[in-house]
Amino acid sequence: MNKFTALSFSFLLCFSLNSFASGTMSVDDAKNVKKAQSMDEQANKQLSIIAGLLADYEIEAKKLVSELDDDSLTVEQVNKRANKLIDISELVLLTARFRLPQCDAYLSQSMTLKDKLSTISHEKLESDYHADGALPAAPAECYHTKDMFVHPATVVVLTRDDAGLSTDTRKSIDAEITEVLAHTEIVRELVVY
Repeated sequence: MNKFTALSFSFLLCFSLNSFASGTMSVDDAKNVKKAQSMDEQANKQLSIIAGLLADYEIEAKKLVSELDDDSLTVEQVNKRANKLIDISELVLLTARFRLPQCDAYLSQSMTLKDKLSTISHEKLESDYHADGALPAAPAECYHTKDMFVHPATVVVLTRDDAGLSTDTRKSIDAEITEVLAHTEIVRELVVY
């Protein structure tokens, strides 16, 4: 499969997954979500920092996807990028918990996944965090922000379970990161603007 075909497949997979997820919304929908307004200069500076971090997140995610075709790519390199995405997303989620108070409990519970990465099965991660089985009910806008954290965490679990980075694991990593890239503009609208 050439890179264009793989990218097209990833886009279609991402589109189909997002089309049927319970919490999907468009950027236009995100513009109408009730948000806590920043009230002081410090809060506005924090939003500027988060805007920059979202750009960094996109850059790191795109680098990871582009590196998946490199046969010399190691699990350590993948995990370094995935952990950087997790670190960035934690800061985004903290700001989102302020900006979207209706998401506070949901996002807080989502972040507990980090402590389980060494032991949680991929199936349990999918049911509890992707499909929200372990998370409290929340409005649609919470879903997109949560995925900024959950998708790179899934990459860490995938590489933990397949240190050889098989073709199937690489395809799964590509799908995880490509899908989360589809969420970043919505998250930017929800958290920054």
